Amino acid sequence: MPDFELSKWYADCTTDQGDALILYSAELRWRGPAIHYTNLLTYHPGRPVRSRFSLRRQPPPQARDGSIGWRSRAWNVEARWFEEAGAVRETLFDSPAGSLEWNCLAPRSASQVRIGEGEHFRGWGYVEHLRLSLPPWRLPIHRLRWGRFINATDALVWIDWSGDYNRQVVYHNGVAVVAQNIGDREIRLAGGESVLTLDTSAVLREGALGATALAVLPNLDRLFPAAMLRAREQKWLSRAVLRQPGRPDSIGMAIHEVVEWP
Repeated sequence: MPDFELSKWYADCTTDQGDALILYSAELRWRGPAIHYTNLLTYHPGRPVRSRFSLRRQPPPQARDGSIGWRSRAWNVEARWFEEAGAVRETLFDSPAGSLEWNCLAPRSASQVRIGEGEHFRGWGYVEHLRLSLPPWRLPIHRLRWGRFINATDALVWIDWSGDYNRQVVYHNGVAVVAQNIGDREIRLAGGESVLTLDTSAVLREGALGATALAVLPNLDRLFPAAMLRAREQKWLSRAVLRQPGRPDSIGMAIHEVVEWP
């Protein structure tokens, strides 16, 4: 059993109307009893982003029979992602100190979520699971860019690490491809002819991790080093267009982010 073990689920759903839902479900085993963390972020155009947090143990998403389900009795939520595209998996980092395994279970899925009796999301979704066996501040990277773009015909996901260790992972419709450039407003695939443009029109979250995503955790300064808490995250919901030679424009929604460590 490693000294540090983080199991983290990420799942989302975006609608044609510009709504978005993001679920984080994590379990951290390190320095004492396990810490359970659940975050449900919801966005509707013209309204403030709402973010629910819980440190109570809630079941993580469950994959079975071609779909992934999640239920929260505490928040009266039921969600399901029906897999439309095959899973992809990679070890993003491996060292004697530990590794980071990335399992993208659903690069594109038809998804539906109910919160309470009156809030519903139905659209395209994405699900991934990370397993990390070394503290994230020991990963030799300075900046992370991550994102996903989905519609009825295309699923594009990208991971771009830069720093002492550089790593790029990009999949388009289940096939590994190379990107010429990955930025906040444009992803240009190798050859330069296929380009995804992002409007960064809605900010879902921004600020230092210690004041945003991690703020609910107790004894932060004991759990994490100061540099980790000062890392800055910016997460967007974008209307996006994928332009490819010889094909009509592919229009959909993207969720993407950049995280930078001091």
